[in-house]
Amino acid sequence: MNHRVKKQELSTDILLKRYKKRYHAALGVLAAFIALAAFYLFLNYDYLAFKHFITSSYIYTSTMDDIYAKELGTDVQGKYYRNFDDMVIAVVTNRIRQERGDKYTYLYTPNGLTEYKQEVKKEAAESEIKILNSSTLYLHLTNFSEFTLKFMQDNISKLQSRPNIIIDLQDDRGGDIDVMVDISSLFLPKKSIVAVDKFRWKDIAYHSTKDQPLKYNKIIILQNKNTASASENLIAALNDNLSNVELIGSKTFGKGIGQFTLPLKRGYAVKATILEWYTPKGINIQGNGIEPEVEYTGEDILQFALDRIGE
Repeated sequence: MNHRVKKQELSTDILLKRYKKRYHAALGVLAAFIALAAFYLFLNYDYLAFKHFITSSYIYTSTMDDIYAKELGTDVQGKYYRNFDDMVIAVVTNRIRQERGDKYTYLYTPNGLTEYKQEVKKEAAESEIKILNSSTLYLHLTNFSEFTLKFMQDNISKLQSRPNIIIDLQDDRGGDIDVMVDISSLFLPKKSIVAVDKFRWKDIAYHSTKDQPLKYNKIIILQNKNTASASENLIAALNDNLSNVELIGSKTFGKGIGQFTLPLKRGYAVKATILEWYTPKGINIQGNGIEPEVEYTGEDILQFALDRIGE
């Protein structure tokens, strides 16, 4: 009521000035938006002009059909304009792979992305925890995904039930960096360096966010040539920060780079290599891998590791 009275008491001139101020502010925002849009169109004129020109006027449509089918794996049914951007992304990422040999940069088609997500979930379901004896438990991680992290969080009590652990990372090809940091944090003192990611524009250091809920007298990690990426980062994070870790198996894959997947329209996504990662001791393992402290390639590697804990 008081607010209405005060507003009514304001003179017409004051109200008019207020409305003019708001109008000019809105006009300024609109003008800025139009200017930015015009500048964006100017910067992208060649691409946009080519896109309109080639998709609407090129006479050999059978060639267009073949290119789209090859790059996107589907018949676009003459919708060249709609699918042009995705086709260009596929061509560019394919060229990057040819020139650089970077097999991790590519376009996900909608079907490919769906299949990948299903495979990640299925793979994560194969992770397991087993009680080996009164002093040792076995943790097998198959990837680093949201499902793996939930598996770890749901089994904290079980993971705390024994003083020793064997972590099996054989054939674990890695996965999500943030998940790797969260899982590493379970084993490390708070604020320990987990990894350093080097981007084109800056470096980001990841630190343990937990207060080491999982403490062990002895940690043995099983690794092989297919242990890669986030798995190697977990190995380095634990081995560089803890004195009770032993690596058994063979040299790891050596993937010291990381990717980001950018969602696009209509179910597409583009994945590209955007960083190099370094161990807590400042080493990039790309192309080199991590050597085991005890080399062992026998099929009874789990029993071998269990015997070493008992020594």
